[in-house]
Amino acid sequence: MRITLFIVAAVLLGTASPASAQLAPPPKPIVTSIDRVPMVELYDGGGGLPYLGSSTSYNAGDWENALRAYAAPGANGEPSVYLKQVAQIDAIADKAIRHSTKHGWRAKLHRARAAHHGHGPKNLAIVFDVDETLLSNLSAIETDNFTFGPASQAEATNEIGKAIPSSLELFNDAKARGLTIFLITGRRENTRAHTTSNLTREGFTGYKQLVLKPDASTDSTVVYESGARAAIEQQGYKIIANVGDQYSDLAGGHSASAFKLANPFYFLP
Repeated sequence: MRITLFIVAAVLLGTASPASAQLAPPPKPIVTSIDRVPMVELYDGGGGLPYLGSSTSYNAGDWENALRAYAAPGANGEPSVYLKQVAQIDAIADKAIRHSTKHGWRAKLHRARAAHHGHGPKNLAIVFDVDETLLSNLSAIETDNFTFGPASQAEATNEIGKAIPSSLELFNDAKARGLTIFLITGRRENTRAHTTSNLTREGFTGYKQLVLKPDASTDSTVVYESGARAAIEQQGYKIIANVGDQYSDLAGGHSASAFKLANPFYFLP
């Protein structure tokens, strides 16, 4: 126990305070564990190839085949390793929002008193990214052989996104618990009609606002998305959770917690 606390303290002391970033920050040490042994690593895995559920070794040149196996359904129709990894984080996020939205009389009384005395926003909110968070564009990604090719570039207008099951479950639970749902995506404003149609078809309805990046914007993802979260706060909401697949979806603050979903297919700074 003491060594665990020491490691946590060492990592915290060795990590600089967050600065006002325009890009996803470089990886910093985090404390995780491996087989119940405390382990310190950089949060991106230290620059190594990601875990893809393979029982054999693979090199960078083998990555495409390994990714296809990682994203493929398992035996007897089991979810892919990819979907299982996403579901792990979605489940933790679900527990967190359940804790934050307890329906017991004590919790309700506490929130009512806080609102009455002006101790914080009355409305709790959750933010979701869209691509590889709510919607999977795997068919386009595989068609383009894991490059940003024509199929991926047209994924929004072609409305090829499929609901990620665990994320749809998290979305619906957040909605059932009275959280106000905001969607912030790096897709451009000119894809609004197609994006809305795709989300609706896949069961994502009842959100308050879909925020898309202005067509002419040159802001980085971090600047744009953190600014969008700040605007939500200015409307009187407290964002208790921010869910995305890119570190740049989560950097920049304006959220009480962040949940990073697995995505070894591409990186956005």
